[in-house]
Amino acid sequence: MSHAVRIWALVAALASAGALAACGGEGAPSGHAAPVRRQPPKPPEPRALVRVVDGDTGHPVSGAAVAAAGEKMRTGRDGTVALRVNDRSKLRLTVSAKRYGSRTVRIDLGHGLRSEVRIWQPALQWPIYGATRARTQAHPALRVRPPFRFVWHRSFAGLIEFPAMVWNGVAYVNVYGGNLRAISMRTGHVLWRRRVGTRMASSPGLDPERGILVTTSMSPGYVNVISMATGRIRWRYYTGRAEPSPVIRDGVAYFGAANGNVYALDLDRRKPRWIYHGGVKVTSSPALVGNRLFYGDYAGRVFALDARTGRRIWTGSAGSRVYGTVAVAKGRVFVPSVFSGLSALSARTGRLLWRIPVADYVYSSPAFFRNRVYFGTFTWRVVCADARSGRIIWSRPTYGAVSGAVEVVAGVVYAATVRERMYAYDWRSGRLVWRFPHGAYVPVSGSGSRLLIHGKKEIWAVEGRRPR
Repeated sequence: MSHAVRIWALVAALASAGALAACGGEGAPSGHAAPVRRQPPKPPEPRALVRVVDGDTGHPVSGAAVAAAGEKMRTGRDGTVALRVNDRSKLRLTVSAKRYGSRTVRIDLGHGLRSEVRIWQPALQWPIYGATRARTQAHPALRVRPPFRFVWHRSFAGLIEFPAMVWNGVAYVNVYGGNLRAISMRTGHVLWRRRVGTRMASSPGLDPERGILVTTSMSPGYVNVISMATGRIRWRYYTGRAEPSPVIRDGVAYFGAANGNVYALDLDRRKPRWIYHGGVKVTSSPALVGNRLFYGDYAGRVFALDARTGRRIWTGSAGSRVYGTVAVAKGRVFVPSVFSGLSALSARTGRLLWRIPVADYVYSSPAFFRNRVYFGTFTWRVVCADARSGRIIWSRPTYGAVSGAVEVVAGVVYAATVRERMYAYDWRSGRLVWRFPHGAYVPVSGSGSRLLIHGKKEIWAVEGRRPR
């Protein structure tokens, strides 16, 4: 072999060795490629889908703030948000939104990763007899009006003289025989019941901040403070016979009793802050406006008390016995008198401004709406008057005496008669817009998109009928 051939052979051998090294890599077995090791992809992080809806309508709430385990997010247009689970069986959420109240709930993820949370608008609830603390008997925000679609119906064993109060999807109703019931606004099912007396003629007062109800009783005469969630009686305070429905503000419940006293009951300290000794029977539920408490008694007197101290500010006159509840608006106190008709007094001084005499009893508590006052009579009529002058604007006949309060919702005036009929009128003209062959005392309450129609021993839930 020549010298040139030997050189070319050596170059070819070196090239072949380099190629093998490049293909096999250092330490690789001869003739085999080393396997490429890749990390397996991480499984997707589990997330819980939470849908936030309006508690009254079921519609999704967009832009709701949802906080859980240090994570804060907002719901999309469909009301849904996805939250990290972190291998927990339960998730604690705090949900809030504009115009809605805040709510904290626990979700059990053992039932699935999809959950629904309901929140409610406080402005659309009905937590007090008379709809407002001023007892105007006119709800300022509800927009439900006839024609109606009936949703559910429930019967009771006793009379329903005063309407159910509603908060966050639950209606609380007192029955004359002494039973208090909590009823689902969605289904009409009874959530719990509690016997709290033997006779009751009032609506419960609600304190959502403390999660309690305050009920008065005609017998045995205890004021009961009750859990809204369970119906358990937390404590009692004895007053003797009491019919007025409490008004509650800042942890104090105000109400009167048959012994002539008016009480400011501290719900935290479990004793009265003050007691005003009027000396004459009180069935009128007090109205609270600012720092003044207004009510009437069986002597025909009308009082304004300082809500902080119980000091009497002034005493006015309704002419004769006051059975129903006063309404306060636009600097006036509208007072129903059993024998003297309807009076308007100055809320500042107690001076009589005008009076509408009626030929028969006036038990009905008046309603105030858009500078007009509405009331029913035992002469089988519903009357609308100018709140400033007392001039009668319209008067309409009813089949039977109107004993309970007249109420206004969405511009519709409701009245029920002791002959078990209910009528609804246009607030402006008095035109009859709806009638119902049931009713007896105070006609309606409700929340959100539903009204509760009260019969003598029955309640119907209705919604506005959607146009086709």
